[in-house]
Amino acid sequence: MNYVLVSGRVLLGLVFLCSVAGKVRSAEAYRAFRVSVARLAPPLRRRTKAVAPLVITAEAAVLMALVLPASVKVGFAAAACLLAGFSMALIGVLRRKESAACHCFGGSEPVAPRHVVRNVLLIGVALAGLAGRPATAGAAVGSSAGLLLAVGVGALLALFTVALDTLAHLFGPVNRDEAGA
Repeated sequence: MNYVLVSGRVLLGLVFLCSVAGKVRSAEAYRAFRVSVARLAPPLRRRTKAVAPLVITAEAAVLMALVLPASVKVGFAAAACLLAGFSMALIGVLRRKESAACHCFGGSEPVAPRHVVRNVLLIGVALAGLAGRPATAGAAVGSSAGLLLAVGVGALLALFTVALDTLAHLFGPVNRDEAGA
């Protein structure tokens, strides 16, 4: 069994699960996501009623494709394509020097270069998954300790990815306005 592929599936699967959950957890979260689509992709400004549910559906489809063994390669390919599209939107905001919120996981952080870096790294994971060889039907499952470690690494990396904005605030420079100075 290719444990790197397992870690990649878990990482991307959990990231897309958190992304979908963050957008649909409440009516307000969904509305905020729809508004952010218009800010992130100005050409789609008048189509957010159609685009927002399509994005969420595509993210859920990536998750399902990564979960089902027969469609793992499709999941990795779709993840890479979606992440590339998201990255282009983020880069567009940064180039226009706009202040737009990134509602990637239901938060409301302004788009920052770290979001692009995060997506590029996730694209790398998806491409590595595409390049890897999944286990064949008759192949040994591998050790349970190896499988557990691979799942744990993927889950830990997903947690880090989803908590990136929180970590940036925690370890980033102190804003004097927020510190009460």
